[in-house]
Amino acid sequence: MAVAIAAFFLGLGMAGEPFAPLRALLAVCILLLIAAALDRVASPLLVFLFAVTGVLLTCYLQHGEIYPGTGIVGVGLGGLAAASLGRRTAPALVAALGTVVGTTLYFLL
Repeated sequence: MAVAIAAFFLGLGMAGEPFAPLRALLAVCILLLIAAALDRVASPLLVFLFAVTGVLLTCYLQHGEIYPGTGIVGVGLGGLAAASLGRRTAPALVAALGTVVGTTLYFLL
């Protein structure tokens, strides 16, 4: 779930303006549904792929295209999430870091 939250905010941040609330709601629903389905069988590879796909999907749904830097941000989130899988405080850190960076990117781009 923490990776879904981080992927959502990073995807919104990379998409930038304009903000489309209905598309953002669709993106968060899709991400949470996939996260709930993958919760039981989480492995580092699945977490990595989910993070990359989540950032790309959110950016695409929000803006209608995927920018080249979005993939790099997704790979960074995927690497962080896969490396921290199984650590006790990692989910809160991943969600908080993704939210802060994504919100900052939104206002910068």
